[in-house]
Amino acid sequence: MKALIHAEVLKLRSTRTPAWLLLATLGLVMLTVSVTVPKAGDQNAPVPVGDRGVLAGAVGNGFGVPLVMVVLLGGLAFTQEFRYGTVTSTYLGEPRRRRVLVAKWLSLTAASVVVTVATLAVSVTFGIALIRSRDGDVTVAAQFWQTVAAAFAVMVAYGVIGVSIGALVRNQIVAVVGVLVWMLAVEQIVIPAFPAVGRWMPGGATNALLHLGPLMSLDGKLLSASAGGLVLLGYTAAAVALALRLTPRRDVL
Repeated sequence: MKALIHAEVLKLRSTRTPAWLLLATLGLVMLTVSVTVPKAGDQNAPVPVGDRGVLAGAVGNGFGVPLVMVVLLGGLAFTQEFRYGTVTSTYLGEPRRRRVLVAKWLSLTAASVVVTVATLAVSVTFGIALIRSRDGDVTVAAQFWQTVAAAFAVMVAYGVIGVSIGALVRNQIVAVVGVLVWMLAVEQIVIPAFPAVGRWMPGGATNALLHLGPLMSLDGKLLSASAGGLVLLGYTAAAVALALRLTPRRDVL
């Protein structure tokens, strides 16, 4: 298993796609934080710059793009095997396909932690500088630490879900387009327009876990943080169970 995990980590490290995705993601994180932190005197903002939760909100909202990134990375970890035909040699090297799945999940877990740390470094540093420049309240309180802890958990869950999607769909174009349409279109429309339905979606549960309700003007309409965590855990468990059940039974080609 250690050799399998090392091989999967090497695949992530030795290709250019993850590095370019990370750089683009961090740039978009800065853009997201700059849009999230309101200007001084803007009392119509959902969370004014003088609010004690403005830093936590900016950091939590900054994970929108990184979440998409780790799902895509997880999907690519499997779909690239089928696209380039390397899945045959992978399964010949380790015929027990469930072990390959576990190795990919663990490698994406490690990658998710790295992306989370990089995102926090950028969003916290830039957020503090921006809030101070706008005469805001930089408060590192309980909500901030809860958001940080939730970010690690959510990113790992999305990485695991991404690998599971890749294992189930296998077609790279279908997997990538499906993820982008769902996360950037469907959830972005349904959650604010129909919160009673959207709060049960993965994105709605994630917003609850990251305490983004006030920032999205959905305070009281999303699930509690604990309930959101349980819903997201349920989605992750379902994706893992499906991948474990179907992957060993399907033909390679």
